[in-house]
Amino acid sequence: MNSQKIVSCFHHSFAGGSKNTSRLLHFLSQNGYSVDAYFFEAPQYFAYTKSPVKTHIMDISGIHSEVIDSSVIKTYSVSNKIIEDFKGKADSILFGANLFPYCNILLDVKSQMKHFQNCDPKLILHPVGSDIWQIGTQIKSRVKWLLDNPLVDSVVTYSESFITDIKEYYNIEKDIHVLPPVLENEKFFPLSKIENLARRKSLNFNEDDFIIHHHSSMRKIKCPETVLDIALKSAQLISRKCFLIMTGPVPYAEVASLNLALTSIKDNSVFIYKTEKENLTIYWTGLLSNVEYLLQASDVELNTSIYDSFNLALMEAMACGIPVITSDVVGISNHIIRAEGGYCFPTKKLKYDELNELLKSGNSKKSLFDIDYAVDAMLSIARDKPSAKKMGQNGARYTSEEFSFAKAAKEFYNLIN
Repeated sequence: MNSQKIVSCFHHSFAGGSKNTSRLLHFLSQNGYSVDAYFFEAPQYFAYTKSPVKTHIMDISGIHSEVIDSSVIKTYSVSNKIIEDFKGKADSILFGANLFPYCNILLDVKSQMKHFQNCDPKLILHPVGSDIWQIGTQIKSRVKWLLDNPLVDSVVTYSESFITDIKEYYNIEKDIHVLPPVLENEKFFPLSKIENLARRKSLNFNEDDFIIHHHSSMRKIKCPETVLDIALKSAQLISRKCFLIMTGPVPYAEVASLNLALTSIKDNSVFIYKTEKENLTIYWTGLLSNVEYLLQASDVELNTSIYDSFNLALMEAMACGIPVITSDVVGISNHIIRAEGGYCFPTKKLKYDELNELLKSGNSKKSLFDIDYAVDAMLSIARDKPSAKKMGQNGARYTSEEFSFAKAAKEFYNLIN
């Protein structure tokens, strides 16, 4: 059993890198590591999960100007609190996810411990997607300084493609390692046919209904309007009754032209709004902590991101035995191809500056995607049930092995040793 202490500080939200970091720390805390995690807001993952991780909510009232001032990150008030709690713990491992301000905070922690306490804890930084393509480009020199800093022992992230993008754009000299995402096998797994029918019945769907699912933060980079476009075009060519479930915050601006009507399926329904189109009923859920309940009853997961360092939603869908259709610029695309778990449709890859300019402009992003390819892939899954089932089985088998807690923990152990 490992008795080392991990001190972590990271942004917390309902999905993405925050959820993945929480999963990893939860698993490590169950396997001998003592984990303390610091947050600026109540952690949603740990609100739903009983965990040995000791969580600390930082009171930042009155110190906002000390945290961010003219894009220069000043972290002394927060880092001093962490140092006070762990004074003299030389064997601590500092693990930060999200560069600003969280990784920067832990860099200051290490600097002070090294110079004033004669301690040299290992420091691992884990930049996530928006750190690099959005926030980082505003303070490019600061990103390079942070990632290449000699006090940083290791830099890790989700995928080889993301590593290439980071190193090329920011001219990073330090090696960056893949720390694979982790999957909650107890939540994300395929249902049997009987279980699937029961789940569909509980949601008021029939056996032959074709259910398209999309799970994301619904930010502009996820292009929810293109998800709608592909689903609408596909539904017009599919003989089965079609549904699209949009799981995540409702992107009101992007779907302003749709008639969002309040649903009245059940008093305890997970669906908040619905929109009726030709052979397509669209349901909107808002934030869900149990997205697997819908995933496991779906026929396909559809994603249209114009950039993703990985895309955990696709991994979770594959784990549920659901074939996936996605833009080929996501970090998980090589895994999807290797697993034969779905389709990756051609998408123009933008450099970070181009990406940010497009998102600021509000211009249409549909020309970036081969939408016809995506529609053909959707028709193939809808019409060829045996092949779709095989894809789902391939994805479930692959993800359970490739993204296991044991594999991530082994990589983490190698980093700190």
